Amino acid sequence: MSLVSKLEADIELKASALSFLEIFSTKPYEIANIDPSFIQSVQILSGQWGVIGFVVLVNYTLDGKASVAKMEVEDLNLIDISITFNVVEGDLLEEYKSIKFIIKVTPKILQLGSEVHWTIQYEKLNDQIPDPNLLMQDIIEMSKMIDASLTNLL
Repeated sequence: MSLVSKLEADIELKASALSFLEIFSTKPYEIANIDPSFIQSVQILSGQWGVIGFVVLVNYTLDGKASVAKMEVEDLNLIDISITFNVVEGDLLEEYKSIKFIIKVTPKILQLGSEVHWTIQYEKLNDQIPDPNLLMQDIIEMSKMIDASLTNLL
C-alpha cells in the first residue's frame, strides 16, 4: 500500500471563479467569519496577501479537536485560477509527512458561476494513518458556505 495519495472533490459554485479564489489568496482571514465552526482564525505570518510565498497560521477544528496549521502559498496563478498551500508546521504533520491543498476554480461557460476542484495531496507517516476524508468533508462544507456568502453579496 502506497503512503502517497490524494483526495479530490468538485463543488459547483454560484460565485465567480475569481471571487472564490480571492477569498483564499487575498482574504483568507474572512473564512473565520464565514465558517467559524471549522476555521477560527487565519493570520498572516510573513509575506503579503496575494503574493506567492506568504505564510499563514490557521486555527481550525477537526473532529472536535482544536488544531493549528502553518501553511505557505507555494503557487498562485490568476490565469489558471488556482492556489496551492503547503503545510509546513502543525497538527496535520503528526500523521502526514507532507500535505498540500490545491484549489483550482474553473468559470462556467455560457452561464454564471464556476466549479472548484479541491485536491489534497499527502504522504502518510505509516499505513495505519487514515486518509483525510473528514478533512475533505469539512473543506466541501466550507466551500459551500463561502459560495453562499459570496452570492449573498451579489
